[in-house]
Amino acid sequence: MPTRLMRPIFAALVVLSFVIGGTARGQTKQQLVEDWERQRSNMLAYIDAMPDSAMSYHPTAGVRDFAQQIVHAVSTNLEVAATSLRGLKDAPFTLDTAQLHQKSALREYTDRAYGFLLDALKAATPSQLLKQSSVYNLPPQSAARWLTLSYEHAAWTLGQTVPYLRMNGVTPPAYKQPL
Repeated sequence: MPTRLMRPIFAALVVLSFVIGGTARGQTKQQLVEDWERQRSNMLAYIDAMPDSAMSYHPTAGVRDFAQQIVHAVSTNLEVAATSLRGLKDAPFTLDTAQLHQKSALREYTDRAYGFLLDALKAATPSQLLKQSSVYNLPPQSAARWLTLSYEHAAWTLGQTVPYLRMNGVTPPAYKQPL
């Protein structure tokens, strides 16, 4: 085979090896979907576990109450999905503040927000996941990176609600994870 033909083939094989190797080391889109579905389940389980009467409970003055903690995590996820995956300027919906402490409304908002995120993620192309965008006036990151950061933020925030549950006589639901 002539050398001039071998160079492009060799270059293509090198690029292909990096792409395949990167995929093997990185998280697949299906794994992202599974992680977000699991987080949705965990978030809903925590809402379900908290008594209706404790939606406005906070352990000390100056901190978010239980419902505010949930909305804080969920609305961040919704905003990240809307801006980084769908290219919207804002979240497509919010929870009416008059309904904030109504357990059924909080649960419905949470379920709907995760549904929006999961639909956007499932429909995302590889180029959409790599597309750079800025969220909250922070430096641009890829949509995949924003999703990872938002997931971490939501897990952290949900973990902060464990004392809220315990102080209301509730054993927190087991946190489902694949480990």
